[in-house]
Amino acid sequence: MKALNILVVDDARFIRDLVRKAVKAQFPSCQVDDAADGLQAQTKMKSGTYHVLLCDWEMPNMSGLELLQWMRTEERYEKIPFMMITSRSEKSHIVKAVEAGVNDYIGKPFNNEQLGTKLARLIYKFYKMSPMQTARQAQQSDNASLLTGAPAAKSPSSTSENANLLTGGAASSAKSKPSPAASANLLAGAAPSAQLVDKPKAKKGANKTMALAHVRTSQGQELRCIVKDINLNEMMLVVKRDQGVPGLFDQVVVDIVSKEEDIVARVNCFVCSVSSPDKRIDGELFNLMVRYEDEDPEKLAALSKFVAKVR
Repeated sequence: MKALNILVVDDARFIRDLVRKAVKAQFPSCQVDDAADGLQAQTKMKSGTYHVLLCDWEMPNMSGLELLQWMRTEERYEKIPFMMITSRSEKSHIVKAVEAGVNDYIGKPFNNEQLGTKLARLIYKFYKMSPMQTARQAQQSDNASLLTGAPAAKSPSSTSENANLLTGGAASSAKSKPSPAASANLLAGAAPSAQLVDKPKAKKGANKTMALAHVRTSQGQELRCIVKDINLNEMMLVVKRDQGVPGLFDQVVVDIVSKEEDIVARVNCFVCSVSSPDKRIDGELFNLMVRYEDEDPEKLAALSKFVAKVR
C-alpha cells in the first residue's frame, strides 16, 4: 500500500515536534502531520486522509475523547487505529479510554523506545507493515528520485534516531542513567528550612501553604517533592537525592497537590536546571527546576489559582 499518513495531535508544540521526529525515525516513509487540538485535527481529517492517530487526551476546544467519538461515527475513520497519549495514569481513566474505542495508549512521559514499540505493534496489527518495510520504501523512493534527477529526501540523522523522545537525556554517554526511584517517605525531615527557602522570601506574618508535588519520569520514577518556588512559567522543586536525579531536558509530568483545597494540576514539563543547595558533593537534597510545556487554558487557570495560594 501507499505510505501511511500519521496525524499527531497535542496542544504542546514541544511534544508534537518530538513525536513527529520519533515517528519519522521509526517509519521514514510515512507522512507525518500534526494538529494543536481536536478541532484542528478534525478539520484536517475532513479535508485529507489519515491512517493512524497519536492523540493527546486533554486539550482545549476539543478533547481527544471528543475527537475519537466523532471518528467512530465516520465511515472512513470508524476502524482507523487511535493511540491515546496521556499524562493520566489512573486505571479508571484508561478503562474509560478503552471503552471509548482507543486501540492503544501510552502514558506521559515516555521515551523513544517505548513509543516506537507500541507504534510498530499498532501499525503491524492493522496494516501488516514493519519499520524495516517502511525503511525499504523510503530507500526505494530515494533511488527513484536519483534516477529522475529529483533531489533525494534526507534520511533521519543518527542523532534523531538515537535521541530519546520527550526525555532529552540518554544522548550524552557521560551522564549515567538515574537509579530506580526509592520508595522513601516524602522528604522526611526535609521540610523547607532557611537554606531551602532563600528564594522567594515569605512575608513576615504570612501563613504560607506547604505545596507538594509528584514528578514522574520516563524511566518510571516517581519523585516526591516540596514546591520551593512557582510562577506561571516554571517551578523550583526540592527533591531527596536518593530518589534519583533526572537529566537536563528530560521530559517529566508534574502532579501538583495542595491538600487544603485539594487542587491538582497535572502539567507536562521539561527539566531546565538541576542544582545543589549545599556546598557538599554528597548533599541529601537537590533543587529541580522544571519549565511548563502545556498550553491548555484550563491547566494554566488551575496553575494561576495554585500560584496565588502558595506564594
